[in-house]
Amino acid sequence: MRPAGWLALVSVLYGLAQLILVSPWLGIGWDEAVYASQVASHAPPAVWSAPRAQGVPLLVAPVVAVTDSVLVLRLYLTVVSLLALFGAFFVWTRILAGPVTAVAALLFGGCWLSLFYGNEAMPNLYTALAAVAATGFVILAGRWRWAPVGLAVALAVMSLMRPSDALVAAAVLAVAVFFVVDRGRPVVLAAIAAGLAVGWGQWAAEAQQRFGGPAARLRDAGEHNGTGWAFSVTEHARALDGPTLCRFGTDCGPVSPVALAWWVAIPLMAALGLWAARRAHRFGPVALAVVTGVALALPYLFYVSYAAPRFLMPVYALLSIAVAEAVVAGLRGRRALQVVVATGLVAHLALQGAYGHRMAAINRDGRDMIGAVAGELRRAGVRPPCMVYGESGVQLGYLLGCHSQGIIQRFAERPPSRIRRSLDRDDRLVLVHKDVPLPPYVEGWRSIELPGRWQARFPAQGERP
Repeated sequence: MRPAGWLALVSVLYGLAQLILVSPWLGIGWDEAVYASQVASHAPPAVWSAPRAQGVPLLVAPVVAVTDSVLVLRLYLTVVSLLALFGAFFVWTRILAGPVTAVAALLFGGCWLSLFYGNEAMPNLYTALAAVAATGFVILAGRWRWAPVGLAVALAVMSLMRPSDALVAAAVLAVAVFFVVDRGRPVVLAAIAAGLAVGWGQWAAEAQQRFGGPAARLRDAGEHNGTGWAFSVTEHARALDGPTLCRFGTDCGPVSPVALAWWVAIPLMAALGLWAARRAHRFGPVALAVVTGVALALPYLFYVSYAAPRFLMPVYALLSIAVAEAVVAGLRGRRALQVVVATGLVAHLALQGAYGHRMAAINRDGRDMIGAVAGELRRAGVRPPCMVYGESGVQLGYLLGCHSQGIIQRFAERPPSRIRRSLDRDDRLVLVHKDVPLPPYVEGWRSIELPGRWQARFPAQGERP
């Protein structure tokens, strides 16, 4: 079978693994609801914060504009993600001979992050795959006339998904142009600039419209993300096997020795892959992937003050190329080495598959309960026009077709302005809570019990908190 055939098989298996290990029936998450609500036909847009970008709303628009079915959204994203995996690594079949590209796709697609986020409406998987494609297109720029077009498209996708990641990758690739491209450098540099201009241009226009200008948006985003000199390596090590976010009081727990051994093996295998690539006379392309991946890791390890495992997905995607070089070289070695490498590959897939399945199960319990709460609120008469305020308010608002104001740790001491405006519009207001103490202004509001120890509070008609 040709390399593209093996890659296609890996991509199909990746899609099937999502359906089996994660499940398309997983409910909608907080960030997903924010993204999807921006273009949904059935729900008003949720609050849009400064760090977010419009790539995911554009991605999910064909589905959420016509249906509120989360199942349909999951199936759609499963197909899109497997096609994106194939497309990103297919670029590298023109660069690396043999099964290296398919093995790299298998390594990355087999990570629990790729499995869990494959059918999630989140930007990180597509940022990672766009980075893989962009790096490949830079290498191909001197030998394929359409490579600059592909480069511009890949960086446009990346900059729409995660503008800051795209800027880091573009800086590395722009420098690399002077070393790996022999002719047509201005065209390649123009392609990099054009790709960045798509996402950053949209970001700047939105900054002016919503946030008072680019400078104000950058300050707002920095405050939201807690940026500045930080050392988050330990937090990322603790989050290797979950949870999905180490912030807002969520304890990442201790470092798992097994997960840490997997993490440490990545740079070691990447170094062996660089050595193998040098022996095979393709050191330059593999080295560029490694350098770009390391550059993308630095901001999240030393500039963002908290950890979310998905932030490092572009790093894993790019390093998978070097690791695949080591795996293929090992499988071509002596029998004892073949056994060791094959065992390591199977262990990687088994470990990461188990993590993905566990993370899906953990999230499924909470999201199923949110779906049950939404159903009970619907039976209690919550219909548009309405406003949901409280814990998981963003997901509940999306499911019910209501405006929303979500909280994580506490209610505001006074009703937020969006809540007051909602009451002025005579929207049906419902306050939902489970673990967070209630604010004093809801004393006397009518209360109803909801599934899973949740409660809802409704103000009397005409009452203003």
